Amino acid sequence: MKGAKKKTSDRIIRVLVIITLVSAMVLVALMGYQSRQSLIYAENLDKTAVKVGVQELTLEDLAFYVLYEEHSVEEKARVYDEENPMSFWNVHTNQVFIKLKAQETAMNMAVHDYLFYDEALKCGMALTEEEKELLESRRTDFWEDLYDEQKENLPVSYETINAAMGKIALAEKFQQKMAVEQGTTYAAYSYDGYDYEQWLKENDIKVKVNHKVWDRINFGNITLVHDEQISLGDEK
Repeated sequence: MKGAKKKTSDRIIRVLVIITLVSAMVLVALMGYQSRQSLIYAENLDKTAVKVGVQELTLEDLAFYVLYEEHSVEEKARVYDEENPMSFWNVHTNQVFIKLKAQETAMNMAVHDYLFYDEALKCGMALTEEEKELLESRRTDFWEDLYDEQKENLPVSYETINAAMGKIALAEKFQQKMAVEQGTTYAAYSYDGYDYEQWLKENDIKVKVNHKVWDRINFGNITLVHDEQISLGDEK
């Protein structure tokens, strides 16, 4: 009798253990699935996309660069295949998909401009009246060049984009200052320039992308609308 009770007790324990393990596996699978789902950009503006030093930049902070780079790539895409521009975004070249390269470029430009804007402020730099007029002209051209669907699908306000362009203008002024002082070209201190990379190393600037957020945005389908989703998340 005691043996039968023990066997029953052992079975119950095994069943409970199995149920616990299966539940844990389902939970892990669910969490993994959820982590791979695309974020709706406009609904997650407060999420941190990257940490530069101690400063966190959110999706809102990067909105201009998303808008700019999506437009830049889409121009080429519509030349490549006017009927199906999405096919260009999915092209694999130089060991990377164009979509992923564009997303990386947007991030790199944002980090570069944040750093140089911050340095400009530390130097007490400001735009002259002439530079402010040029900025307004650039803003006008920028908005006129955007596709209508991009204006309709802006994840942030017009004011936020215009403010970002103001910061970029000051960052560019500091970039020019660096180039002159170091006796090199303006391009050398661009986001992909050699001297800029050396400057990052010399100043021990740490950049940490929040991949749990940044990798989940569907770049190419944030301000643009394609017939099909551009989804290469598994390639990251």
